[in-house]
Amino acid sequence: MNSEARFIPVLIAGALAGGLAFGGAACADFSRGEPPPAPDAGNPPEGGTDTGGGGDGGAALSFATDVYQLLVPTCQMCHAPGQMAGDTQLLFTGTAATDYPTVLMFVDTSAPAGSRLLSKMTGNGHQGGTVYASGSPEYETVLHWIQQGASP
Repeated sequence: MNSEARFIPVLIAGALAGGLAFGGAACADFSRGEPPPAPDAGNPPEGGTDTGGGGDGGAALSFATDVYQLLVPTCQMCHAPGQMAGDTQLLFTGTAATDYPTVLMFVDTSAPAGSRLLSKMTGNGHQGGTVYASGSPEYETVLHWIQQGASP
């Protein structure tokens, strides 16, 4: 069975269980489940290297300019008061300055690739499934932002 054929039953089951949001976009439940284990220093998790927070990751990235624009369209439809994931710790208000401290609770600058935000984005413990695949440009942007210290 090809991967597409295997995906369809999972997609249908997720939709029936209420885990699928509008138009196939995913939303996470950040208040449930254990955070991922810390990466082994010699073997960082798949999807990038773990530079511990001092990684150069290219040009300086900021939450307001680079990361927020990736999270709002994929996360806010569920992670807002009164929405499907409105009872979680991750709730978006619609302004980067207000949402930054909330998102920062799911970031680990000492082990960037092990950050709960990245884990949930890739579908680990995320009822809405994968938002951004490990290694995707969006995932890499968020990873590099965390590696650079997760600046506002």
